[in-house]
Amino acid sequence: MGIAEVRDKEIEYCGKNLVYFVENYGHYEDKDADELVQPFRLWNEQKEALIDFENHRLNIVLKARQLGFTWLAINYAARLMLCKPGRTVLGMSRSEDEAKELIRRMCVVLRAMPELIKEKPVSAEWQKSSPWFESTALSVTIHRFGRPDSVMQCFASSSDAGRSFTADLFIIDEWAAQANARDIWGSIFPTINRPTGGQLIGISTNQRGTLFEELWQGENAFYKVFIPWYADPKRTQEWYDETKKTIGDVLMAQEYPATAEEAMSTPGGAFFPEVVDSSILTREPLKGETVTYFAMDYGLDMLAGYFFNRDAYGNFQIVAEIFQSNLNVGMAADTIKSVAKEFNVVQYLAPSDLFSRNVQTGKSTAIMFGEYGINLISVNRDREAGCLALKELLRHGDGQLGRLTILDNCAPNLLRCLKKIQHDEKHPNVYETKKSHELTHAVDAARYMAVYWTNPANVEAKGRKKKWRRDQYEDYENASEEDKRYLIELWGEPL
Repeated sequence: MGIAEVRDKEIEYCGKNLVYFVENYGHYEDKDADELVQPFRLWNEQKEALIDFENHRLNIVLKARQLGFTWLAINYAARLMLCKPGRTVLGMSRSEDEAKELIRRMCVVLRAMPELIKEKPVSAEWQKSSPWFESTALSVTIHRFGRPDSVMQCFASSSDAGRSFTADLFIIDEWAAQANARDIWGSIFPTINRPTGGQLIGISTNQRGTLFEELWQGENAFYKVFIPWYADPKRTQEWYDETKKTIGDVLMAQEYPATAEEAMSTPGGAFFPEVVDSSILTREPLKGETVTYFAMDYGLDMLAGYFFNRDAYGNFQIVAEIFQSNLNVGMAADTIKSVAKEFNVVQYLAPSDLFSRNVQTGKSTAIMFGEYGINLISVNRDREAGCLALKELLRHGDGQLGRLTILDNCAPNLLRCLKKIQHDEKHPNVYETKKSHELTHAVDAARYMAVYWTNPANVEAKGRKKKWRRDQYEDYENASEEDKRYLIELWGEPL
């Protein structure tokens, strides 16, 4: 038997024995070792995870930091591509540089097994008898003479990532840190969603309010793998205690959890830690005279709207919620009106961007809502001012309700979003809007409600002269002639 035949037999054996392949040919980089590239010597948790990857189509890995699981997934993908020609592996990271890093790691792994595969350039004799590979910044291709190529291609976070591919394996690295992860998930899942094939491995430490957290906690088809901080045999209790002294309890639980429950229970960077059920949920309606308003955040991706009563003392109470997607203006207006029948709504509040003229229609979205019978009032969109106003309404004493309450749990989506939405890491006075975009619609609508300080018990009759606020004058000055007439009809002649 020639050397090429021996090599083929070994590759065939590796294709049937995953752990054997990784322990005999797998490699990773160890920054603390004398030799950077080290052979994989699997810990028990890594070995069990490999077997889980092989046995389950959808895998979600919740882990402590720096446990080598991205390297493990790369080795798993290398074996798939080498042992089964014609396979497609896709990878996604937060940025293009991190996507390139996945490809670099795959090249490190393949270069470390010269007994089985070589990198271009190779001799014509090798090309005809054995596997070889070549790479670009964002792809690796394995060639075998007379057989289809296997390819790994990696992307930065994008809603179009992998859309035109049919993948055998999709690896998502640091899933919880992916921007717009919910939108991206819609393009990723179809690439591997076949009745008899297609795998996904999603790896991350936890971040609150993310799609990753929701998938981990939800009832779904994912096989859930948790890897604790002590999976690395080099991490002793003494190491843990010293690290905890340095970074504190909260970060320790977030970055180095011992259990999945600990990883999920950390407060993280919650923007509204004030929000607990006992401070916001009530069965008691506001007493005395109240006025009903409606505040909304609108786009085709979501209409989030809230009917709220306000009393003479500045207390707010949400009495109904609308949370629906894919509604055009007419459908949105009809939905609002169908709920508004139950209330005497005096004003409909919306962000000022809805009053900007649409280039295609020549009308603003506010004008279009007005044509369907919903006359909108522009609200200040300043995020910092709105966030501070909303936090003030949610503030409460021990065992007490805040000034903003929800009646009979009638706004479950707002409550969920308020609890989950996180601090913006770069701007501490506002909440984060990119990683968890789905959470922002409801919170934005509540923010518009909070920032609109009117006198609820003494709303002036329509058509009378009024003292306009500065932001109303600004909206009027920037409006078209048609919009100016609409604003005067809506707000009355200015004093």
